[in-house]
Amino acid sequence: MSNLVSKCGIDCSTCPWGPYPRKGMTGEDFERFRNNAKRILGHMPIKTPCVTCQTPDAKIPKESRLPNRKCLMRRCVDKTGVANCAYCSRFPCDTLKETAGAWNRESIEARLGEPISEEEYHSFVEPFEGIRRLEAIRAWVKPERIVEPAKVPTSEARIADFPENLPFSKEEIASFKAVHKLLVTLNDSSLGLHDTDTFAQQHKLENLRAYVLRFLWILGSCGKLEKEKSGHLVVDAKTYFASRGSEKRLAIWSFVQEAVFNVLSEFGVCCERIVLKGVRKEDLTTGTGYLRYKGWVMKMFFEERIGGMATLKAFQTYTRRLAEKFGKKAFKHFSIADMQILTER
Repeated sequence: MSNLVSKCGIDCSTCPWGPYPRKGMTGEDFERFRNNAKRILGHMPIKTPCVTCQTPDAKIPKESRLPNRKCLMRRCVDKTGVANCAYCSRFPCDTLKETAGAWNRESIEARLGEPISEEEYHSFVEPFEGIRRLEAIRAWVKPERIVEPAKVPTSEARIADFPENLPFSKEEIASFKAVHKLLVTLNDSSLGLHDTDTFAQQHKLENLRAYVLRFLWILGSCGKLEKEKSGHLVVDAKTYFASRGSEKRLAIWSFVQEAVFNVLSEFGVCCERIVLKGVRKEDLTTGTGYLRYKGWVMKMFFEERIGGMATLKAFQTYTRRLAEKFGKKAFKHFSIADMQILTER
């Protein structure tokens, strides 16, 4: 196999992030190239070229920003000891499909809302059609060369027990128990992911759980309780951004909508983004899909199957008490469902 094929199937010899398109280009040519890449792909190639992900960590120059040393597919392939994902028995896994599967002509043209030229396709899109390239490699790989992926033990979060002797009524205690059960269930769940015994998927699960919990935390600790036919919590855009912590992907609208919202809906937590009056829907996100800092609010309510309004109020009381006492450290208590704070009067 050529060393110019990355571990997830990208053709490094023609990748806009690699050194090859730069040969023979003037500075002006390269700037045009970068701007066209941003328009089509949504990302602009950096001026320091990628040295390809087949390069071992020890040989990557310190100043190199690519390859991404934290890339789950790259790390999973390294741990498994194969050349690329095509040699894995789980090919194509969900991690690969989600990352590499979105980079194809159909998805790019759908996002742009118009077709791209053949020249644009060959220059900017074709190099990233990794799954297609990996499928071609897989077709000639002999069965005895296909291996099991590196596996990791399932991570188990330390979940705090529900406290006893709370100074509340039976009804209120039942609502707090419903909140505790929700957090425990989220921590125990695979959140709809498959193959979570593999390195890449296990890390993906841990990351997704952190995003989901952080989203819940933002709505609970910062949300304003509003009552219509059913109660719901609302957070404005500015507060939402200020409360994300290290979970930067919560700024990507497609991720919030397709991952966070969908996961929470399975547990009876319903979320939506509300467009403010007078704001055009196309003005809510940037050209690359990031939420803008104004023009919308996040809304969340609990279905009756998890206690409805009563549980939602208990959820807000719990998260706000944590925030008031522990400040920046409060989320750590929340992430393990530590409700000891409720024993304090």
